[in-house]
Amino acid sequence: MESFRYAVMAVCITSAAACLIGNLTSGTKMHRQMKMMLDLVIAVVTVLPFANGAAGFELPEIGAHTAPDYSMAVELYNTSLCRETAGNVGGVLQGQISAAGIECGNIDIDVNISEDGSIFISRVILSCSDFEAAAEIVRNSLGAETEVVNGNTGEVQEYEQG
Repeated sequence: MESFRYAVMAVCITSAAACLIGNLTSGTKMHRQMKMMLDLVIAVVTVLPFANGAAGFELPEIGAHTAPDYSMAVELYNTSLCRETAGNVGGVLQGQISAAGIECGNIDIDVNISEDGSIFISRVILSCSDFEAAAEIVRNSLGAETEVVNGNTGEVQEYEQG
């Protein structure tokens, strides 16, 4: 690092000297020859540190750098996806329950994402005037394995096959 600092300093000093000498010889016959010689000196001073240090120059190892961790972004994406899915499914269920003439105040949906990326709804919490009928609509829409909980009492309705 120290040699690189000296090389940069040498290039700066040589450039300043070339500019000064170029200005002093601007009106003489030797201006072009002096400019060419100073340009060669600047080129040599610029190339010399790289020529001397070419053998000792090392590129960093690619394995030394770690790959960025995107787990936080995936977690944020999954959380947002669950929230959007719950909102959309809740809106559809609200419409179906209202169409059946049942007054339903609140629908909470637990949306989960499995390791393979599939989305499934594990539980629906309903606060409705006719819980039994609303639970039947939810089971018909989402499947019999969906757990339906009465939001008014906290009671879980068991699915009866029949």
